[in-house]
Amino acid sequence: MADNLYDAVVQVESGGKSLATSLAGARGIMQITQPALIDYNKYNKTSYTMDDMYNPQVNSRVGVWYLGKRIPQMLSAYNVPDTVENRLWAYNAGIGNLTKGILPKETADYISKVKSLS
Repeated sequence: MADNLYDAVVQVESGGKSLATSLAGARGIMQITQPALIDYNKYNKTSYTMDDMYNPQVNSRVGVWYLGKRIPQMLSAYNVPDTVENRLWAYNAGIGNLTKGILPKETADYISKVKSLS
């Protein structure tokens, strides 16, 4: 994926604010969630904590991996086409919602915003 797509995700997720925290507890510039971090630590044999997600370099490493590698793996496992839209849908709403065809309005808006900036 192009770097400008990751930059667009950062802008939409947090406005580039490293200390951003969502109501759901997602943290940092790419708004990493606990399940995504657990996945990252498992696959990459690391032990980052949610507090580490306030470090922009670490947060970006996790977010880029999740959006660029892990989500494509999950899309393939579920036989879902690997498109930018599907990656963003899974990133924002979760792979479960994507596989069930549930596209919340917030996620549709999110996809539009990210694509308009990339």
